[in-house]
Amino acid sequence: MAQSELILYVIKLVLGGVAAFTAILLWSKTGEASWMSIIAAIVINYGGTVYGLLVEMGILSVDKLKLGSLPLTSLIFTVLPPLFFILGFSIMISRIHSGK
Repeated sequence: MAQSELILYVIKLVLGGVAAFTAILLWSKTGEASWMSIIAAIVINYGGTVYGLLVEMGILSVDKLKLGSLPLTSLIFTVLPPLFFILGFSIMISRIHSGK
């Protein structure tokens, strides 16, 4: 791993860690489904960053479980955060339109 890649991973880990930590703090304060979905997206996204670093460093392998030719874990960490964001924003939009 090049030094520039390592610096980017450190930045992603620090900022993502702060975002995940504050999201978990918010998680304990709210019970709204929309916010819970957005918080889940942030936490899963941070998990994906950690997982990607572990794969890049050779600590974990991605070739264990595959869905077709795609590694299942990489697919999960790529697809789930946007799905949770979409779900959370959709719930917020539906509440605005219903007047709640």
